[in-house]
Amino acid sequence: MTWLGLSAPATVGLIVLVVTALPVLLFGNSTIRSRWLTWAVIGLIVGAAEAIGVAGAVVVAVAVSVVCIVEYVKLAGLRTADLWVLITAGVGGPVLAAANPAAINAWLPFALLAAAVLPVLSRDPESALPRATAAVFGMLWLVWAPAQLVIIHQDLTLLILTVALTDVASWAAGKSLGRLPVGRVRPFAVSPNKTVAGLLGGAVAAAAVLAATGQFSWVLLLAAAVGAPIGDVIASMVKRHAGVKDAGAWLPGFGGLLDRADSLLVVAPLFSVTLA
Repeated sequence: MTWLGLSAPATVGLIVLVVTALPVLLFGNSTIRSRWLTWAVIGLIVGAAEAIGVAGAVVVAVAVSVVCIVEYVKLAGLRTADLWVLITAGVGGPVLAAANPAAINAWLPFALLAAAVLPVLSRDPESALPRATAAVFGMLWLVWAPAQLVIIHQDLTLLILTVALTDVASWAAGKSLGRLPVGRVRPFAVSPNKTVAGLLGGAVAAAAVLAATGQFSWVLLLAAAVGAPIGDVIASMVKRHAGVKDAGAWLPGFGGLLDRADSLLVVAPLFSVTLA
């Protein structure tokens, strides 16, 4: 399915935005309208990045990595030195992936070591372990994972669209079907708002997107249906540790970029394994 020379994922995404525009405008509250507008802007950015090619994907990956790192460092209680180690890697990782896709995985152990060095050498031994753990996890989640966007740059729109509609359907199904006996089961203590109904709704949406774009496979479906909620739960875990509801307050309808990109940061490496 293509329209106006757009790729199948871009066509599906445009159709979804056009079809939902009027209901959102007429019946949506301010939060839903803000989220719709944010999704529209994200769609334009991702579409442009995919059209540009590798360079566009590098820009998107670096932006996602750096902004999420800044938000994460505050949540995790890391220090300024840790921030700059992560940001340096967050800029270098996507560039390295563009130059040599195979090198990003070979580089990962050294990046993880770099993240752990400063906490290990710290004069505050009581905080060394939690600080090193948080820094290493940040390197894996917010540097290595975004770099995968460069490796699968030709499928960037498919990835973003699948994750977006999986998240939206999960939220909608949780709200509408969460009162059913099975649907209201909450499997994640760290994220009690997530229900079985929401997980099933997200899986159905992921299957529909992959089928509509001609990219359906059970592996991709599993990556989206499982990876998206796990990413959201990981972000909930980090925010619960910090005692906050959102990672930021600047992204309309969502809070911070980490609140929006959490699912993407898990699904992207899983898609990369299958699509690269």
